[in-house]
Amino acid sequence: MAVILYLTTIVVAWLLAILYAPVKQQITVLGLLRPLESWQNVHGIENHIIQDTIACEDLHYHEQSGLLYSACQGDLVKAAGWFPGAWSLDYPKNPASGSLVVIDPKTMKARKLSLENFYSDIFVTHGISLYTPPDDQKTIYILAINHLPNPLWTPTSSEHSKAASRVEVFVHKIGSNKAKHIRSISHPLIRTPNDLLALSENEFLVTNDHYYLDGYMRLVEELFHPAWTDLLHVHANDADNVTATVSLTSVPGNNGLGWGPNGQVLTSDATAGSIYFADFQDHNKTLSVSHSIQADGVVDNPFFFSDPYAGVDGKDYSGYLLPGIGRAGDFLTNYKDPTGKAPLTSLVYFLPASAGKKDSEDSGKKPILVFSDDGSSLRGATTAVIVAIDPATNDGKRQGWLFVTGVIAPHMLATKIDFPTTLA
Repeated sequence: MAVILYLTTIVVAWLLAILYAPVKQQITVLGLLRPLESWQNVHGIENHIIQDTIACEDLHYHEQSGLLYSACQGDLVKAAGWFPGAWSLDYPKNPASGSLVVIDPKTMKARKLSLENFYSDIFVTHGISLYTPPDDQKTIYILAINHLPNPLWTPTSSEHSKAASRVEVFVHKIGSNKAKHIRSISHPLIRTPNDLLALSENEFLVTNDHYYLDGYMRLVEELFHPAWTDLLHVHANDADNVTATVSLTSVPGNNGLGWGPNGQVLTSDATAGSIYFADFQDHNKTLSVSHSIQADGVVDNPFFFSDPYAGVDGKDYSGYLLPGIGRAGDFLTNYKDPTGKAPLTSLVYFLPASAGKKDSEDSGKKPILVFSDDGSSLRGATTAVIVAIDPATNDGKRQGWLFVTGVIAPHMLATKIDFPTTLA
């Protein structure tokens, strides 16, 4: 008996030693040790609320025009009731009718684009992506996820999914107030789409953030984080000629997508707090992951900031932004609050550009915290983007606006940051 007890003690001690670090890290990422009562806000020099930006999950900076593009649900009550990405499937008969929004980072004004040729009265927005043809710099193709309820689903027809999510493709001329709908793209492999990365106006990468939309198996995914999600390559010449293949399966919790430098592809494992750096293999339409880096919080939609004024003082502040919910448990319990007041905390981390190279000394560097909010100024960050301020118009100061948005936030927030003190 003593021998058995001795051996059991050794095995338990060995298991605890192995599991302690990853379990502790997971607890940190989910924010279980961050009490809301003692939350510390980390903001920039000044804040601006962007009006008319309700429930905008994703945000992209278009360098050619200097404008920001987003897709917003526009109604917190409807967003709280129907959004498959957040396991919110209560009111499929009353989904949001969202819009595409353009934000001018100089005036801090947002304007909605009228959607031409778009005859659906349902537009439940999520991730978007932009594509500008090399030979037409004034045209933007906007690819946007739309989470429609499935008309075939009934309470007694469990063989049908509650959602019939698809991708909408719009074309927009810079400076206009319109976006023309070109096509809707659906495919059986596009089950639970979260984010997109446009390769052209008819070709894109898209993540499925879960294998199951709801039910007990969805709960298993949330609790045990198995590698059941995937990332797809989709090509659509038209709505009736769509091909889709799996490009990546090795990343659990596939979530946000973004471009890094030189065609690098960024994807995230949200609840593990990890950003993955990959290259797209055009010959077989797959992704090859080089390495990953873990933050101390959830990582949603990664964004690479390319410093346009790096040559001014010889300092390059380019790098990766990793935004996410600060206390993941609150997201599950507070998402459905239709008032938009139940607290959802936010964190945004930053990595220098060199961290995106596998063999660099920064590839093992810990991300630094650049923004934190308890939910009073910004509710539940899902995307963060930096727009640099021209030093020539800013007394030579190296600064920029950090725009942060959230899937269930009543508005977007812009906070001015000082690069030497925030990003260094």
